[in-house]
Amino acid sequence: MEPGESIDQGIVFPKLGDKNFCRGKGYILSEGDIQGRLNFTFTASRDTAYIQFKDLIGRKTLFLILGDETIDAWDMLHNRRYDQASILISLPFFEMIRPNDMRTFLWGEIPSMFSDPERIKNQSEQILGGIQFRSNQTEYGPLVEHVTFNMKDENQKIELIMMDREYDVQYPHLIRKIPNSIPTIKVNS
Repeated sequence: MEPGESIDQGIVFPKLGDKNFCRGKGYILSEGDIQGRLNFTFTASRDTAYIQFKDLIGRKTLFLILGDETIDAWDMLHNRRYDQASILISLPFFEMIRPNDMRTFLWGEIPSMFSDPERIKNQSEQILGGIQFRSNQTEYGPLVEHVTFNMKDENQKIELIMMDREYDVQYPHLIRKIPNSIPTIKVNS
């Protein structure tokens, strides 16, 4: 070896920014006033995520479409569409994060709002709760595998656990719109 040469022993991981799609499977555990487990499958691009939830006996229960700042939700068991207020009651962790932050978690990445200490402090003062995440080393580097939402006001803890994730592939059956014929339920204020 010549003077000045070095051997780079660092591991080079593929860049997720080069990937167009992500799909995977996981489950949500809920503890507190509302308890239970829902399994889910998802397909995500950089601007939209489609998530299908199923209960433990395999019934399709909830379908979500996450845009940058929008959430469309379909209660498939009761064939009803949720308005925004109903979504926050049914899925209170969306009071803590934006839809595009959830999409970022699905990709295995940490949203930018959680990388700046000052933004984390300001955000935690607003949400009265906490978000924790754990990552696991993968062939793509460390990826978020477990997210915990602790909502103090709601006496609720929700955990999102990723079981499987693949890049540059999709679940085509999830890419759809909620039919316009589905009636919207509204929460009385």
